Amino acid sequence: MADLRQEDTRDALARLERELARLKTGLGLLGVKACSCCQNLFRATEPGKLFDAGDLVCFACIHHWWRERSPSLATQDRELIEHKLVHWLLNHHGAKVIRDRQKLPAGDEQELRLVASCEECEGKGVWAGAKCHFCDGTGALCLVIPKPEAS
Repeated sequence: MADLRQEDTRDALARLERELARLKTGLGLLGVKACSCCQNLFRATEPGKLFDAGDLVCFACIHHWWRERSPSLATQDRELIEHKLVHWLLNHHGAKVIRDRQKLPAGDEQELRLVASCEECEGKGVWAGAKCHFCDGTGALCLVIPKPEAS
């Protein structure tokens, strides 16, 4: 009797797993994709919703994901993904490049802060034999997304 109930449970679980797989496939065909961290669903047609670096990651999860992911990457891979992330944040999330670190907003005014190597000078601080104009010779950029102002 107990074996029969256990088998029924296994069958039901297998059926649910198949149905779930079909639903995921259907959502994918409709252009809906899930964040690899929180599993929330987003329309793939909205480029600012999910960052694609092999994993799809939503903006809400990007800070935690990058902190966990970046140390495990080879330097070249990390720099490629980091540059892609910088462009995504600038183009879709209103990130600002802060060249003078003295002008950084207070921590409680920042939604996200990312320090990345400068793409122009490849993190060297020198471009065309002179101090890089983009990173002011530091070889790094500081990107900040200010917190939305309360209304």
